[in-house]
Amino acid sequence: MMNMKAMILEKTAPVNKNLLILKNIPLPEPKKGEILVKVTVYGICHTELDEIEGRLIPPKLPIIPGHEIVGRVEKLRPDAKRYKLGDRVGIAWIHWACNTCGFCKKGNENLCRKAS
Repeated sequence: MMNMKAMILEKTAPVNKNLLILKNIPLPEPKKGEILVKVTVYGICHTELDEIEGRLIPPKLPIIPGHEIVGRVEKLRPDAKRYKLGDRVGIAWIHWACNTCGFCKKGNENLCRKAS
C-alpha cells in the first residue's frame, strides 16, 4: 500500500504548542463517485485554528486540517465522470450544496443559500 505525508492533529491545545505532527499515512482509495487529488497547496484558515485550539470541536481526532485545496486528479473511480486524470482542481470548504438552485446549476455552489 502506498503512503502519503500529512500534518496530523491528534489533540487540541493552544496553537503555540505545535501540535501538528508530520506522519506517513496510508494513501486513501477513492470511494464511489470520488476522485483522489494529489495536493499541491492548501490553506489553513481561522476555522482550522479554532479546531486546533478546541473552540470548534473537530468532527473526529486525529484529523488532517486544511479544507482549501488545489491539486491534480491522481486517481478516479470509473463512475466519477466530471474530471480526468491530471486535471487541476480546487476544493473549497463546502461539504454540501443543493444542486438545484440557480447558483448551483451555474457552478457557483459557494453562493448556494443551503450550502453547508
